[in-house]
Amino acid sequence: MAVLGHAVVMGGGVAGLLAAAALAEHSEKVALVDRDPMIVDGPETFAPRRGVPQGETVHRLLAVGETRMEQLLPGVREDLLAAGATPRATVSRDAEAGIDTPGTLWLHRPLLEGVLRQRVLALPGLETVQGAVGGLLTSEDGRTVTGVSIRGGETPELHADLVVDAAGRSSRAGSWMPGLGAERPRTLGTRVHVAYTCQRLRLPESALSAGLEAVSIPPSEAVPFTIDLEPCGSGEHLLAVAGTSRNVPPTDLPGLLDLIARLPASEDGAGTNSAVLRRAVEVAEPVGEPAAAKAAGAHRQLWESVVDAPEGLVHVGDAAAMFTPLYGQGMAMAAVGAVALRDHVAALGTADRAGAGAADGLAAPFQQALAELLDPAWESTLARDLSLPGAERLLDGAAVEELPDRRDLAPALSASR
Repeated sequence: MAVLGHAVVMGGGVAGLLAAAALAEHSEKVALVDRDPMIVDGPETFAPRRGVPQGETVHRLLAVGETRMEQLLPGVREDLLAAGATPRATVSRDAEAGIDTPGTLWLHRPLLEGVLRQRVLALPGLETVQGAVGGLLTSEDGRTVTGVSIRGGETPELHADLVVDAAGRSSRAGSWMPGLGAERPRTLGTRVHVAYTCQRLRLPESALSAGLEAVSIPPSEAVPFTIDLEPCGSGEHLLAVAGTSRNVPPTDLPGLLDLIARLPASEDGAGTNSAVLRRAVEVAEPVGEPAAAKAAGAHRQLWESVVDAPEGLVHVGDAAAMFTPLYGQGMAMAAVGAVALRDHVAALGTADRAGAGAADGLAAPFQQALAELLDPAWESTLARDLSLPGAERLLDGAAVEELPDRRDLAPALSASR
């Protein structure tokens, strides 16, 4: 029996697709809203989306993310392999061994999103709505979110028992809170000025030694960039050059090749890797143009600390916590959050909630539980970011000497909730 009648998910990226999968199990109908068309047929299925400008840059799926996706969509790993993902030759045998454990696949984000769209939109009760969410619909007293208004689409309003904010870094939910009688969420963050450029390559079979999957070179004084060459699925490799602390890599292929030519030529470990990388890129065939992206650092909205937050609205993925992209945590934590959402919605159906609305009592406990799940990855990101030269700590967008523990900013849940 469905716990919810209708649910709406704002955002059709990885977090939104996984949230929709989580809700489909316990809802009669789930509407997925995004500006981009949700394509599931033809070659455009696996093309980068306009709404994900960083989509062609390096993305890695950690083991915990792969495991959670499989829990939501059984068989999705086999679907990814069929679509062109490359299995890793050496993988962790314990998918739960830690938030930074690599997964079992090499892939690129458009391939992952394409497979997720195909799987999720085939679920019963799923529909897509193209357009932008312009605001929230609420009950007369403003205490419960009852749907969303849509701009630029054929459907002006969608009504729902539950609205999920998976709109990522573009989410405007924080600015909507004062209009609902709630405070904006406090925010924590870092500023490390990440910049990266990626180029897809097709390598001859002889380009890398037998058994060598990937090459990684750490930054040095001469070349202050992390340089990786790794499979990205469909028989291709991705050359990824990333800098921090305002070190911006070239954004054109000749510039990237010149950078690699300047790598140390010594025969120690790093030098050997440099020679392997130089030989590989010399014989590689470029696929498309380089893709560049920048990110300030990490950003976390403390939704669990919002006083008088409305019922019927929850926040997942980058709308809750955006991780510095160097560490590959974002997609994994979106999957962790989606499984938690599924379990909390399922629990509504077993609780005694006489007289409650369909999703009453969900928002605050879910955001609190999600916060606890995010903590290990967040602390890992902070530790790494703050080890970088010139890193800044941010509280509510302003630089501070020390970051408080997020628990110090989160009031105890009101007994009325």
